[in-house]
Amino acid sequence: MSSQNEFVFGHTVEGLLLALQGRMDEPLRAKLKAAGLDLERKLEPAYPNAVWQRLLQLGAEELFPGVPMKEAQWLLGERFVEGYFETNMGRALKGVLKLLGPARALERTSRNLASGSNFLHVEVQKVSDTDFRIRVNEGGTYPEFIGAICHFGTMATGVKGLTTVVESRDGRAAIYRVRW
Repeated sequence: MSSQNEFVFGHTVEGLLLALQGRMDEPLRAKLKAAGLDLERKLEPAYPNAVWQRLLQLGAEELFPGVPMKEAQWLLGERFVEGYFETNMGRALKGVLKLLGPARALERTSRNLASGSNFLHVEVQKVSDTDFRIRVNEGGTYPEFIGAICHFGTMATGVKGLTTVVESRDGRAAIYRVRW
């Protein structure tokens, strides 16, 4: 599914680990290691996208057992945003988002999502002042994860009445609709 030249950066993986905080028992650590993330070592600067996708699946299964995977990925995305906002990069981003407001924050989505990997390309279409379409070239195995990142990242601006849905898929790409 993903190219061998697609990498997710270490600070993004750090955000996922923060989302999993308190759940890092030995069975999960072993599963993460088998997937390509050895927690006995310092985080790598980058991880292959295929490893990242597997880590997302393992994280969702661990945190939300018995929950359908699409919903679990959305919930994981929410926890990821909370965890990411605890990283150095995330704290800086959260401060900027609060200043920008929802529309300007969404218009910067391409920069914000691109900071986590070397392969995400984002196109933002402003439908109206409070209605946006976001096309991401790589929605992942479960596009709900990125949808939740867009949603909860935008929530950090203080916006009220926000809704975010996965509007469609086209191969690896996904289109999200964000409104308030």
